[in-house]
Amino acid sequence: MYTFTDEFLEALGAWQNGWAEDQSRKVSLAVELQRVCVNLPREYWEVSRPCYRKRFIHKGEMVDIILADAKNEGLASWTTDLRFAERMKGLIRANAVSAAVFCHHPEGDEVIVSLPALWSEPCFGKAVQAYADRGGKFANALLNFRDDQSEVVLSTPLRGSEIVALSGASSPFDELCDRAGIPESDRDRVFKQLVDAGTYPGDPQYIDLAASQRAIARSIHHIYELVQSKLAASKGGSAV
Repeated sequence: MYTFTDEFLEALGAWQNGWAEDQSRKVSLAVELQRVCVNLPREYWEVSRPCYRKRFIHKGEMVDIILADAKNEGLASWTTDLRFAERMKGLIRANAVSAAVFCHHPEGDEVIVSLPALWSEPCFGKAVQAYADRGGKFANALLNFRDDQSEVVLSTPLRGSEIVALSGASSPFDELCDRAGIPESDRDRVFKQLVDAGTYPGDPQYIDLAASQRAIARSIHHIYELVQSKLAASKGGSAV
């Protein structure tokens, strides 16, 4: 039976406790977590399901994520629960271009630790409780989160080709109805159905995989055209 040491629980709890957007602290927590997970038995890091991550994308990140198709961010928390990934931290954030949900099928060396695998092991739960009873510094984080988030810690880049959903504001209700050919007489009924279903016209919504990849393809094409235009202008200017 594997022994979960206080050193391991401390590093895992500190990671789950978070870093309040302090990236330097995140790096130090990631280094420590990766160190204590090196000798974990295979059953605690092997993942056979796709993992999802919600990430707000800002303008300066588009080149790496979409054009280079690889933005390395070191260790990051993913989840095997798509719905949880979609809900996490809302759909919009100031100064963000969009919220994107990534789907990745991890390979063995990309997985640092699987929280669902840990919590499925009774001896891990007992170790956490014993750590808490001894006044462990990050026991509350471990006990509060448990496996509620289906968290898997991965070391893998974000890839535009793995975006399965993008957020964006839906069109105004009447414009949607016009496009769908819904007559004025039916619109109140349709609006009520949307509200009852929890879909509020005008609120941010996710677009699906196919639409997301079409949006990415359009972005790549737009950037290509912009670069070509700048190059042409530069050549024209140098010839004068």
